[in-house]
Amino acid sequence: MDNSGSADFGFVRSAMRKELLRSEYRRVLVLIGLLGFFLAVMLVLRSVPELIREDLRSRVLSAFAPLGIISGAYLVYEIGVLVWLSRLLRAQRSTPIVFHYVNAAIEVSLPTVLILSGAMVMGGLPTLIGAIPFIYFPFLCLTALNLNFRLCMFAGAIAGIEFILISLVLIRLDTIPFGAESPVMAMLRSPHQWIVKGAILMVTGLIVGFVARQIRCQLSRALQTIEERDRAVSIFGQHVSPQVAELLLKQPMDFAGQERKVCVMFFDIRDFSRIAGERSPTEVMEYLNILFGRMIPVVNAHHGIINKFLGDGFMAVFGAPVDDGEQCRHAVEASHAMLASLSQLNRDECIPPTRVGIGLHLGTALTGNVGSGDRKEYTVIGDVVNLASRIEQATKQFQACLLVSEEVEKALGNNTGTDLGLVELKGQSSPIRLFKLA
Repeated sequence: MDNSGSADFGFVRSAMRKELLRSEYRRVLVLIGLLGFFLAVMLVLRSVPELIREDLRSRVLSAFAPLGIISGAYLVYEIGVLVWLSRLLRAQRSTPIVFHYVNAAIEVSLPTVLILSGAMVMGGLPTLIGAIPFIYFPFLCLTALNLNFRLCMFAGAIAGIEFILISLVLIRLDTIPFGAESPVMAMLRSPHQWIVKGAILMVTGLIVGFVARQIRCQLSRALQTIEERDRAVSIFGQHVSPQVAELLLKQPMDFAGQERKVCVMFFDIRDFSRIAGERSPTEVMEYLNILFGRMIPVVNAHHGIINKFLGDGFMAVFGAPVDDGEQCRHAVEASHAMLASLSQLNRDECIPPTRVGIGLHLGTALTGNVGSGDRKEYTVIGDVVNLASRIEQATKQFQACLLVSEEVEKALGNNTGTDLGLVELKGQSSPIRLFKLA
């Protein structure tokens, strides 16, 4: 049974849980900042009483003490929630769903509590028409960070219902005499506008919930895209190198190619026909898997890529598709590491006694996609490839394991190789100077 779909869903769900917890942590941070700002505003008004009309000053200043105490208590509560969330983040645990609803009810009720507290000092209508009811809106907007449509609707309903109820109660208890001739005062005492404002709070929760749902859907799609891309790289990377898989997924389909300075390696198994002839196809496949299974990680570890498998060998490239200013050093180091790994396999008798030849050449090549609209392949084209192949074939002539061209030897700059002089290579119009490194 194929469980890839459920695995993908599990990845998205796990990633969503982690992101939601981080989002909740950031939301609480913003709320702490909001409460701190509210306390700072009250401190400024108390320090500069001239900002308040003289006939209102005494009432407004007298309300600061209870408002400050309530806001401070909520601030302590939010700090406690922040500490708890930080522990959950470290433990990589998620919050229970009940917490979100209880917490939303507590947080959204802050403006209601402040209105009640202010009404005890200033009266009902002055508190209702003041700045405190506006605090509902930032609290409702911040619930969007929970990315939960129902939670946002719940918070909006709590805010709207509480505001309507507290408004009706305060209007009924209001004893401030207003002239009957004042239509403004009559309107303030009319329940309809407070009911409308409460309904607006409920609609705000609905709108915030819609926004939260859209963000959640977009985040979920983004996570699914990332998971599909990672899975494509993983599967594709089994057929080409991970670096090539990354490049092919990023570049446009009509990518024409780039000229790069590359060091090309050819790796070949000596007497492979004899080894294959003495074994069954299954045994030959197992032999190649063991041998290549040791060689490929070495190439990858030294910033190279396996570009092609050639039956009894492969072609590797250093310096493409990712630029590498030390491609020759990496190629030579990889070659020595591969030879050491082969010696270990021979000593441990994991494979039949095996000898290999490796040829390296440095030059400019065109790298990119080759093929038709139905199938393309990342390849490296240029004389550097042909010459590297000929150098590898020359290892048989000189009984060598590792031969490099003069260009590679110069790039190394250490002159550790044995100079074999100018060598005539098949298919080359002029002799090539070769160096034996192993």
